[in-house]
Amino acid sequence: MTERGLIAEVTARGYAVISAPVIADDPFEAHRHVAQSLGLPDAYTPLLYKDPEVRSAVGQVGPYNEIPRDTKSVQPWSEVPGQLFHVDGLLEPLGGIKTTILHCLTQAHSGGETELFFSCDAFMELSATDRGAAQSLLDPAVLTRFATISESTPARLRVTGPAFGWVDGNLATRFSDGPTELWNISENPELQRALDYLRGPALETHRVQVRLAPGEMLIFRNDRVSHRGCAYQNGVHPRRLTRSMYSSAPRDSSPHG
Repeated sequence: MTERGLIAEVTARGYAVISAPVIADDPFEAHRHVAQSLGLPDAYTPLLYKDPEVRSAVGQVGPYNEIPRDTKSVQPWSEVPGQLFHVDGLLEPLGGIKTTILHCLTQAHSGGETELFFSCDAFMELSATDRGAAQSLLDPAVLTRFATISESTPARLRVTGPAFGWVDGNLATRFSDGPTELWNISENPELQRALDYLRGPALETHRVQVRLAPGEMLIFRNDRVSHRGCAYQNGVHPRRLTRSMYSSAPRDSSPHG
């Protein structure tokens, strides 16, 4: 696939899977190479990991990270539970992180898919059938996301905002629905209808699973697509992914782009 074709696929579908050889000496070199071909800026360090207390607790330094962070503590054949749907950038404003790249270094023995939920598409479908429910998701106080990392002032690491909205004229998602989210559903039947739809019927037609093989890379639009990591079992060696995030969407920066 050409660079222009890859950019077009990510723009049109919201994601793409490509082959990107693993470079043993630098597990993040493939990220830098692909990001450059996509016209992306330098990788972005999320606000959460710029916090000194959080950095100290999780060992996150700089914009790149490995999942899991500490492979030496992973036991052979151990099982890892799945996540719930979210967008990367827990403390970021709507559309703050537009692109995420995941690179598989070592595959799980079983499971370990990344499930993509095209939440912006689901929102547009809901808008066509239940405008009131869709409008409730635009409320600037509808969704609070917060860090669960133990630190001195818990209220400091939380952000409230809309679940969906428009950024630079484009619909963007902040839809996340896990243990680090609070929905303002008190006396809000429209929002309850919206969540019932997004947690149920929408998932039947607006999601896809991707299981990366070693040397494969998933690129997706974090401002348009929610995602989750599915449960998996490690083999003799732990599953390893690397991740980078970007504040811009892929764009053709060639002279004729």
